[in-house]
Amino acid sequence: MFLLSMASQTLAVNVALSTETDKIALLVLKDKLTNGDPHALSSWNESLHFCAWEGITCSRRHMRVSALQLQNQYWGGTIAPSLGNLTFLRVINLTNINLHGEIPREVGHLKRLQFLGLSNNNLHGEIPIEMINCSSLEVIIMWQNNLTGKVPSWLGSMMQLTHLGLAVNNFVGSIPPSLGNLSSLEALSLGVNHLEGRITPALGRLSNLKFLSLSSNNFSGQVTPSLYNLSNIQVLDFARNHLMGTLLSNIPLAFPNLKMFTCGGNRFIGTFPSSISNLSELQLFDISVNNFHGPISPTLGSLHKLQIFNVGHNRFGNGRDHDLDFLFSLTNCTQLQNLDFYENYLGGVLPDIIGNLSTNLVLLDMALNQISGRIPEGIGKLVNLATLDMEENFLGGTIPDSMGKLKNLGELWLSENKFYGNIPLVIGNLTMLSDVDLSSNEFEGLIPFTLGYCTNMQKFSASENNLSGNIPNQTFGNQQGLIQLLLYSNSFTGPIPSDLGNLNHLSILDLQDNKLIGEIPTRLSACTALTELVLERNSFHGSIPSFLGSLLSLEILDLSNNNFSSTIPHELVNLTFLSMLNVSFNHLYGEVPVGGVFNNVTAISLVGNKDLCEGRVTQQQNMEDTIQECLVSFASIGVACSQEFPNQRMSIKDVITELLAIKQKLSC
Repeated sequence: MFLLSMASQTLAVNVALSTETDKIALLVLKDKLTNGDPHALSSWNESLHFCAWEGITCSRRHMRVSALQLQNQYWGGTIAPSLGNLTFLRVINLTNINLHGEIPREVGHLKRLQFLGLSNNNLHGEIPIEMINCSSLEVIIMWQNNLTGKVPSWLGSMMQLTHLGLAVNNFVGSIPPSLGNLSSLEALSLGVNHLEGRITPALGRLSNLKFLSLSSNNFSGQVTPSLYNLSNIQVLDFARNHLMGTLLSNIPLAFPNLKMFTCGGNRFIGTFPSSISNLSELQLFDISVNNFHGPISPTLGSLHKLQIFNVGHNRFGNGRDHDLDFLFSLTNCTQLQNLDFYENYLGGVLPDIIGNLSTNLVLLDMALNQISGRIPEGIGKLVNLATLDMEENFLGGTIPDSMGKLKNLGELWLSENKFYGNIPLVIGNLTMLSDVDLSSNEFEGLIPFTLGYCTNMQKFSASENNLSGNIPNQTFGNQQGLIQLLLYSNSFTGPIPSDLGNLNHLSILDLQDNKLIGEIPTRLSACTALTELVLERNSFHGSIPSFLGSLLSLEILDLSNNNFSSTIPHELVNLTFLSMLNVSFNHLYGEVPVGGVFNNVTAISLVGNKDLCEGRVTQQQNMEDTIQECLVSFASIGVACSQEFPNQRMSIKDVITELLAIKQKLSC
């Protein structure tokens, strides 16, 4: 009994010492994780047993820390080496707490560890080799950090691993063949790193693998045939590498359980793998940005779970009828959300059945093809559409009023087609619009006042059309988030609406080549985010306002070919970012300011203002030196002068004429 009592007391002492070790280790860990923030982890104090602290789980038998889960904080601390003293740990989840520093080598002491989650932090350095001792690890998730070095070959000895996630880091080198030893591995994610070389054939031995992501690396060569042994694979991602060759023609035989397949952004060739119509579980199919050719299979209607279908930027089609026949089969894919077939050679008339596509469709992108016809009235049935891109085709006709039913539409790109008629009033129904491009068409008439209801607009372009009338007040001025307004090359008349001064975020305002009149409204002085103001080729008059010198973000200011009659405001010298100033062909007079952009002869254009002058001898001498350099020899003229005027398409004769004209203006 005495010996039993002594043993019991010794065990109690050891347990107490062990639990005290855990408590001390946790307190040190807290200080480092939270950067000593006294308000963080407030429950970690003496009033509670550490097993009741936030994020802590203890084993019932030993009362030792078995799980540490403190994810989704913003402490920005480091991992203290004391973590290695919590030797009963099975789970560590420190995901998304803004950690920095390195992974401490002491993690290698945690031989019971099964789950290690450190993703979405700022950890750097290499994965410590001491982790080879953590032979019980089943899950390692470290994606989205700044980890470096090579993918450790010793990971291939961790035979319990089922998930290895190292994506979105800075790993280099090749995939170690030893990873092929991980017979229990179900998910391997190495995407978005700097890995290179060929994909090791050893991965073909991972018979239990369901998820493989190698995207956004520098892998090259052909896809190793051994990967077609991965019969359990559900997600296969090769996107954005330098891979080449052809895809296996009968993908369903190799990957019968495939749900997601992406190989976009490579150099694959061959025809469309029509056999994918047998993949009953397929949800995502992306082979964009490759060199596939021929027709797109018209037998896709059996893919009832298909959500994303992207074949953009290939060489599909031949610019003729029947190129779009595949759309008929896709009307059976009722879960379809994204449909991309942009930048191919697809021709023929856009079929009316486009309105019969899935009402779940969010994105429809058919830009840069050779598609003709009109936008079908049935487009209005795609009520969840958020992005519609039809730019650079041969489409024509008027915009159907049914477009007004697309209440979720945020992006509408119709540029470089042959659309005509008015911009429909129903555009005002699309209050979610943020980016609209109607440029390079044949639209006519007025800007509809209803556009003012689209208060989420950030970018609007209707340039290079036949629009006319005044730019209406209470339209663009209501769009206080507007960043770009491009209305150049139309026939607009009247003044610049003063309520454009409401646009605190406006960066680009391009109204050139219209018939606008009046003065630059004073309220534009509130547009402090302007980087480009282009009013060239209109009939503006009055003074160049001095407030332009307060728009300190300006990089381009073009007021040329108008009727401005004043001096050039000296305040323009304050525009330190200004790289191009064009006030040519106006009626300006007086001295040209000195300083700022005016000290860079290649950045300014003053021609066509016969009463401008500058009295400074040094300025004149600089101009004479420039002219002399350009006149050294005929051969050097072509080189020197083209360098002096890189942004202007001028002949040698024109350049010298420009220089001489400016020289003349430099002496009052």
